[in-house]
Amino acid sequence: MYSLARLPWMNLRGYPVRTGTLMLFSALMTMVMFGGTMLVSGIDRGLRTVESRLGADIMVTPEQADADFDAQTFLVSTEPSYFYMDEAIRDQVAAVDGVEAASAQLFLATARASCCAGRYQVIAFDPATDFTVQPWIADTLGEAGLGEMDVIVGANVGVANPENFSLFGNKLRVVAQFEPTGSSLDNAVYANFDTARILIDSSLDKGLNKYTTLDTGHIISSVMVRVAPGVDADAVAAEIQARVPGVSVATSTTMVSGIARSLETTSRTITALIALVWGVGLAMVTLVFVMMIVERRREFGTLVAVGAHKGLVSRIVLSEAVVVNAVGAGAGIIVSGVLIVSFSGLVRQTIGLGFLVPSIPVIAGLAVGTVAAMGLVALVSSWIALRALNMKDASALLKEGE
Repeated sequence: MYSLARLPWMNLRGYPVRTGTLMLFSALMTMVMFGGTMLVSGIDRGLRTVESRLGADIMVTPEQADADFDAQTFLVSTEPSYFYMDEAIRDQVAAVDGVEAASAQLFLATARASCCAGRYQVIAFDPATDFTVQPWIADTLGEAGLGEMDVIVGANVGVANPENFSLFGNKLRVVAQFEPTGSSLDNAVYANFDTARILIDSSLDKGLNKYTTLDTGHIISSVMVRVAPGVDADAVAAEIQARVPGVSVATSTTMVSGIARSLETTSRTITALIALVWGVGLAMVTLVFVMMIVERRREFGTLVAVGAHKGLVSRIVLSEAVVVNAVGAGAGIIVSGVLIVSFSGLVRQTIGLGFLVPSIPVIAGLAVGTVAAMGLVALVSSWIALRALNMKDASALLKEGE
């Protein structure tokens, strides 16, 4: 025996095309809403990760490197770069008032040749003074040290054999791989100064370096600066620029601001798209639902005639709307979530900016918010449909349904 409580399910199964159409609209709305909010959250996470991984307040580079190096695109550029200046620059920078710590780094770009495992940015640090790279290493390995010919690679660096990672014909040992940052740091190979100098010498010997001769024992590529607590980084940067000749100075704010502006524009665009799709989707779902309910006036009139009260009819309509939107929302969340997680690398390349898949708790929160939004769609569409039905007495509904 069928009960009135089963009517919503029977109605949905009895009209598969109509039900499928409503579920498809709901799923598409959910995919845009959930996928869009995942993108915005992932972009925000990527920016915060880049800021934390930068680790320095100021970056000092050679003035002549301006043609190859742009502080605002360094963290998102896919093309590695390298340049050098005298190591004495580090001591000059360290002597500037307001500088709490200064540590030199060495850069090198590997070659697209049989000598190298790939085209990567080599970033070497001085273990005696470094305060930017070694904290990541300690988080990854549990210790901060790297031995000679040991390297740690970024998340995008392919490693076929960790015991034989070749750069310029040198056999290196990959001891760990960093978690993704959503920036160009994911394409880097990290080593200490001793290893980097061997690699630079090898690149010179093989003719794969843009320089012909270098005194590898006395060169650096950049100086990473941490300012003293309470000191304005912009003021210290200006002082370094004034007192140290032949250098370019960029603050971390400058380096991240270009990315942040682009990310903000992207996030606003995605948010506007979400709002537009939600509004249009709400209108479409409501229209289809209203048409469906109006066509069923005779059915509802019959229910009222046999004794069903108007509240039961309202619950039937609301139940159908909730079921349709719940199934569509579930499907949309699963499909969009799987696509974004599976193709996060492609998403990052398409956006051209830092993107990291949000954490599990964040994804769960976004899913709950999306389901709640689709629940609102169900409430609004059913409310409008009931007003369009305009339930009167049974005879009136039966006549209108003829």
